[in-house]
Amino acid sequence: MATPSAASQKKKKKGSGNFLREVKVEMKKVIWPTKKEMITYTVMVFVTMIVVMAVIAVSDGVFSQLFKLLRLVVG
Repeated sequence: MATPSAASQKKKKKGSGNFLREVKVEMKKVIWPTKKEMITYTVMVFVTMIVVMAVIAVSDGVFSQLFKLLRLVVG
């Protein structure tokens, strides 16, 4: 089995040492949403959740009634 060369070990150490610095640089490039955008996105998420919950609840009720009717007819 080959052993890693000194150059590749040095490169690994350099890479792990620079990781946090590189993360900091990349985080500065991020365009963060404004407070107004965050509020808008949050409201959109909550409205979407409520709509999906309503669709699931209605579907559940309809299927429950259909299966009850099916049990009465078949069984």
